[in-house]
Parts: sequence; C-alpha cells; structure tokens
Amino acid sequence: MSEQILGMIGLYGGAAFGILGWWFGRRMAKKQRGLDELHDHIWQKARSISWYFTLGSTYVLFSLILFGIEIKAGMLLGIIMLVHMASWGIIGVILSINMNMTEPLKPSRVKFGISIVAVSLIIFAILSITTGNWWFLIASIPPSTLGLISALTPDKSVTD
Repeated sequence: MSEQILGMIGLYGGAAFGILGWWFGRRMAKKQRGLDELHDHIWQKARSISWYFTLGSTYVLFSLILFGIEIKAGMLLGIIMLVHMASWGIIGVILSINMNMTEPLKPSRVKFGISIVAVSLIIFAILSITTGNWWFLIASIPPSTLGLISALTPDKSVTD
C-alpha cells in the first residue's frame, strides 16, 4: 500500500514539477526575448530526434521480452517515457548550446558522448531488469555524466 502511495506522489508530483519548470522556463525566456524562431526550431528538431531514441528503446525492450524477461506494463511505459523525455531534453540542450556558441561543437564528440550515455543506460537498465535490483541504475550516473561532459565540452585544440 505504501508503494502505491509513493508511486502516486512520484507520478503526479513529477508531472507537477515538470509543468512548473516548463512554465517558469518559458516565462524567463519570454522576459529575455528567447522565444523566437530559432528556439522553436531547436526544440522541434530535438523532439524529432528523440523519437529515434524512443524507437530504439522500444526495440530493446521488446527484445528483452522475447528473451523471456518479464517486464510489467507500467515499467515498460515508464522506461519508454523516461527515454523519450530525457533524450528530448538532452538533445535540446546540446542543440541550444551548439547554436549559441561562437565555435560549434564537433559532431563526433557529441555522438561519442551521447553513445556513452545511451550504452551505460542500456547496460545498467538490463542489469536492473534481470536482477530485479533497481539500484544498478544509480551506477549509470557516473558514465552518463562523463558522456554529457564529453559531448558538451568544446574542443580546446581549436586555434583562433
């Protein structure tokens, strides 16, 4: 019973904080005249690219089911939603940073960093699902952080 209450708090509390964050961010961007065509283009492109990650995660999860790993529907939908929202946010941040820098990020470094994040999340998610111990997902935080740093750090060898 307490798990259900905590689940409800997490589900609706997360949605409430997400909506508040979205509203507050748009309000601040509007004050700084940041809601323009470039902003719309960046976030539409990020949403479009995030669907590829969602499709990939769906195939991975279906493959796990085919290999005999039982996953509940709520967990499947939660993972797919997390992959979609996280990839949308991360790609949107990367595109925003890249569009507003004087020297754009190298695509190879961005792809490498995103690959590190994706591979670590997939490996630790599979470990978590197969063992039933969700604490393995915490182990994916350090490699994911390194991947994000690698993707978002401009190349320092560029000469002016």
